Amino acid sequence: MVGFVVSAVAVRFVFPAVSLEGEAFWILRSSPLPLREFLWAKFWSSLLPLLVLAEILIVISNLLLKVTPFMMYLSAGTVFLMTFGITSLGVGLGAVFPRFRHENAAQIPTGFGGIVYMLLTMLFIGSIITLEAWPVYRIFTAQTMGRTIPASGWAWITLSFVLVLVLNLLALLLPLRMGLRRLEEREI
Repeated sequence: MVGFVVSAVAVRFVFPAVSLEGEAFWILRSSPLPLREFLWAKFWSSLLPLLVLAEILIVISNLLLKVTPFMMYLSAGTVFLMTFGITSLGVGLGAVFPRFRHENAAQIPTGFGGIVYMLLTMLFIGSIITLEAWPVYRIFTAQTMGRTIPASGWAWITLSFVLVLVLNLLALLLPLRMGLRRLEEREI
């Protein structure tokens, strides 16, 4: 649930980050600042507030639900990693679908790019939840029933968590690379 809240905040504040340069983007293009550094600056300046929001929400939610320490650490770690992907999707797709001419910043995420961003973040979050559901169920039932998980079970659990890491890494790097390529192709 926290991932969806973070993505909703990001569509309003992170996705428009590149477009907010507006008509002055040509000045940025002609400056000595490489576009790669520009995008990473947008990424880092957006990531930190989202991380704080996400971690506060997940910790408070977990405290209210009185979850086990395992679930507390897992959910906090998952949301931490997921926020990197959500932020990268916002900055990267905001660079792929920029709207430099706008009357109001709130208009920027209402176009095609904003819809693509929301769909991809929902797919991203849903994929992570799906990949973690079975391992968490196995570990939780083993803890509550006092059973041990066989080696083959641990292998599948490890594979699932490795896939979560790979998916987060792809969500971090690919959108920024696509956004960089699109901005470099854009004529001033």
